[in-house]
Amino acid sequence: MNINIFSRYKYFKYLVVLVLFFCSCNQKRSDFSSNETTIYGEKVEIGCMIGSPNELVYLDPILLFYDRYDNQHLTVFDTKNEQFVRRFISAVRGPGEIIPPLRLSSSSADKHIYAFQPQSGALNVYERDDIIDKNDKILKQVIFENKPLNIKKVKNGYIGIGFFEDGRYQLYDSDGNFVSAFGKYPFGGEAMHHADRFILYQGVVGASADGNYFAMGTAYCDNLEFYRVEDGNAILIKKYETYDVKAIMHGGGIIRADDCIMNYKAAYGGKYCYMLYSGKTYLENDKSPLGGEKIIVFDWEGNYLRSYKADMKIFSFCVDEENNIIYASVRDDDDESEGGGSIFKFNI
Repeated sequence: MNINIFSRYKYFKYLVVLVLFFCSCNQKRSDFSSNETTIYGEKVEIGCMIGSPNELVYLDPILLFYDRYDNQHLTVFDTKNEQFVRRFISAVRGPGEIIPPLRLSSSSADKHIYAFQPQSGALNVYERDDIIDKNDKILKQVIFENKPLNIKKVKNGYIGIGFFEDGRYQLYDSDGNFVSAFGKYPFGGEAMHHADRFILYQGVVGASADGNYFAMGTAYCDNLEFYRVEDGNAILIKKYETYDVKAIMHGGGIIRADDCIMNYKAAYGGKYCYMLYSGKTYLENDKSPLGGEKIIVFDWEGNYLRSYKADMKIFSFCVDEENNIIYASVRDDDDESEGGGSIFKFNI
């Protein structure tokens, strides 16, 4: 998460520094090493210049990703014909305006693409076929109460995470109206200020294709939770949790100690739940809080199934479950011709 998101919250009188450190000698990490397969990437020639692609989603047959290259924020690629389709959505003022950054998701059930704007709390809904036909029509715009920082489509509404005073998660109806708050922060999070605990226990969220489940993996401690959505509420059905992270509060920025362990870095939901996992310390991860090499697969009851270890570091990904392909963004620091980023695909 970008620390400049605090600009939205005028009640902050100072910035928060999180000094994250672990007693690594006493840490027991979750073991997702059984039934592991190494996968090898093949570069996808997108057919246009790209910068640093992120927030990948797949909705047959298109791959769509967020990339602020050339002031066009969304890039569309036809995976069936292996060709560039177009770029669209500029950050302009007026009807249909977009305020970056964007959080993307998709629904195979209704063939919709969701582009959420954390800065404004607005969600734009697009039809897949309109995107393919180069129609920029917004099917629906939803404005959320309480301004969540990320949302995912679930059954009869949406699930959100953010700087909430009540609950770790909030459930919204299909029009963005607040329905209920639920869930507790792990370890000592419940005793903290609501803004501090969200930063400390921030993470990634994925929802099932049918909208009946969602899961959240925490970035800086070993906490992974699975929920079932039903009757305007959500029920915790499984949790993986071993070690906490400690923090010292100061003014400034986010500082991570070398032995701070990076955990869940990206999530994708479909028939199964996929989590991008690092498991490395901050030092082992080249002093970066981003990226990982392992994608862990669970069923939606939270049972571990298998894992894939990529031959390169991945930053964002999505899955074509019908054709058993993972599409992922990687960073090519030595490839200036494409702005430092590329898309790779992995057969699984």
